[in-house]
Amino acid sequence: MSGWTMDKSEKIVVVAGPTASGKSDLALRIAQEFDGELVCSDSMQVYRKMDIGTAKPTLQQQNTIPHHQLDLVNPDEKYSAGQYERDAAKIIQQIRKRGRLPILVGGTGLYYRALMYGISKIPEIPESLRKEVIGWKQQQGTDYCYQLLQKYDPEGANLLHPNDTSRILRSLEVVLSTGKTLSSYQQEQPFGAARYISHAVALNWERNELYQRINNRTHSMLDSGWIAEVEMLLSDNSPELKPMQSVGYREIVQYLQNKINKDTMVEEIQKRTRQFAKRQTTWFRL
Repeated sequence: MSGWTMDKSEKIVVVAGPTASGKSDLALRIAQEFDGELVCSDSMQVYRKMDIGTAKPTLQQQNTIPHHQLDLVNPDEKYSAGQYERDAAKIIQQIRKRGRLPILVGGTGLYYRALMYGISKIPEIPESLRKEVIGWKQQQGTDYCYQLLQKYDPEGANLLHPNDTSRILRSLEVVLSTGKTLSSYQQEQPFGAARYISHAVALNWERNELYQRINNRTHSMLDSGWIAEVEMLLSDNSPELKPMQSVGYREIVQYLQNKINKDTMVEEIQKRTRQFAKRQTTWFRL
């Protein structure tokens, strides 16, 4: 990082890359060298008590460098990209007033796009259509809804895991209601140009090396108590909650419910994480 110069009054730094690529460590180094504060852009790290499975910064790291946008809501509460955009914009302004450098770090492309370009307003979905789509899921399953999405929004379907029920239903109801795909709304730029002058740092590993990092990190997270974390969460939360269906959490829930064995659980976590990393690479065009 030698040779870098930063005008803290104007610029923000964006550290992007797929999961397990080392974004957090690099962002910490940049923050230490340039007197920065981290603004996390991760849609899972906003949830309290979901620490190990979201690779949330440790308390020691948070005490070393200020972190923002962590532990905002409980798993049974909602937090949207629009809310993130409003909150993160205020935080960046406050960091600048302190004379420090805002550093945006995380792998949620939608959060990044919302902050940098704004959120396009999606028309309200008619309740009758929403109920019809839910009915399809209940009567014929997620796979049927995914096949419909492939028909009406093949590009959007390709970005989703076939078992990602909530996002499949949301994408389906948007395209059927408006005639436009959810991704087209997400990619619209209400602000025209980026709101912030940014210095972007993108981490991009060779595919096999990244996959090995993902596999190793999965074992490390499990060794650190991930299963116990999920058991604790299940004592207060339904396994059907959206956060509990995210990568890794769903597989551990299935293991605890004796639906899959431990080896299968590990393999499925690693596979879904690789798929997630591929989608992130598409988002950030690495």
